[in-house]
Amino acid sequence: MAGIQLTFKEFDIVKKFENSNATVSELRTGVFAPIEKISSKSKTYTQFIENQKKRFIETSWGKTVIKGNILTQTHRDLLDCLFAGAKEMKEMESGAIAIYFSTSDVLKSYSGTTSRNTKWLKDKLDEIQTTAIEFRTTNGEDFYSFSIISSFAYSTKHKSYGIVITPEYRKYFEDQLTVNYTKELPKLLKVKSALLRAVIRFFWTHSQASTMSIENLLQTIGFPMESLRTKQTAIKEIKESSELLKDYGITYEPKTKLIYRKNSFDNQITFMNSSSKPKEIGDVL
Repeated sequence: MAGIQLTFKEFDIVKKFENSNATVSELRTGVFAPIEKISSKSKTYTQFIENQKKRFIETSWGKTVIKGNILTQTHRDLLDCLFAGAKEMKEMESGAIAIYFSTSDVLKSYSGTTSRNTKWLKDKLDEIQTTAIEFRTTNGEDFYSFSIISSFAYSTKHKSYGIVITPEYRKYFEDQLTVNYTKELPKLLKVKSALLRAVIRFFWTHSQASTMSIENLLQTIGFPMESLRTKQTAIKEIKESSELLKDYGITYEPKTKLIYRKNSFDNQITFMNSSSKPKEIGDVL
């Protein structure tokens, strides 16, 4: 990104990070694959290597290119836990955002049990750090290129670990509609299936309601289409999880369709645009 001058808006970006989990566009364009981890023997990974470590996804909301690593729901889960449990967030002179956190708190939120596996957490943050993402809106008017994290280290001043969010991701985050499901995160993380967590996250990006066929949904969340059998297995899992999905506002219709209604379940999901005040807004994407 050298040579590119970023212009930031004059509003409280820290407050937006404090009141958001992710951008709506990230969760609607398959940035975080609906799997726990990618197998090096899979067709998706083979194609990724053949494409010089690039994965291409196109949906109704935009086009993304993920380069360097294939990010998964595990990475999204950890970012959610990190954002939700942050001890402090602050804006740096460069426009980057520093986020300080307890590794044990993040790991406990993620797994539900006490864990000191800091090396595993660092490995996952390293994977996020070494992943580059390009996002272009469907109409082609807006384009962003960024990595999410630039560094991860222990701060003696803050007596905690910290990550630095890149100025490029901050700019993308600043410009985009974001969603905050922090108060629903413990409930979301109880869902064992990475596929179902990705499905829920996608529907939670809609402030009122949404309807989509299961096949289109799989494409939208970036499901790895290894084979017809893999696709059929995913569709079967979603259908057989209809009772569970109801608790998250999602209803399965017999004609392979899912319907989401935000007011159909008790929740505190909110959205933020480029203002500094969390609020409910209508679907604009």
